[in-house]
Amino acid sequence: MAVRTPDPLRVENTGSSTLHIATFADIDDGDTWASGIQGVIGYFANATDDVTSGQLSGIDVSLSGTTFTFNTGEDNRAGLLFVLSKS
Repeated sequence: MAVRTPDPLRVENTGSSTLHIATFADIDDGDTWASGIQGVIGYFANATDDVTSGQLSGIDVSLSGTTFTFNTGEDNRAGLLFVLSKS
């Protein structure tokens, strides 16, 4: 388990909400990102690479406070985390 930092982190204004798009090149199961994003109203992750082991292909993510935790079927995954916030 490691702390990850997105590169890049794009922020788009969507009217009364903000969409944060965080790009991660190397996500392992249990890795976290302390985003600091307040007022989260929705989030999901998308894998941007192919699985190599035949395991589950998705990237699951959970939120506690402003910290996201990734759950992957295998390590060394690449993906995008989309976070919609109202702050």
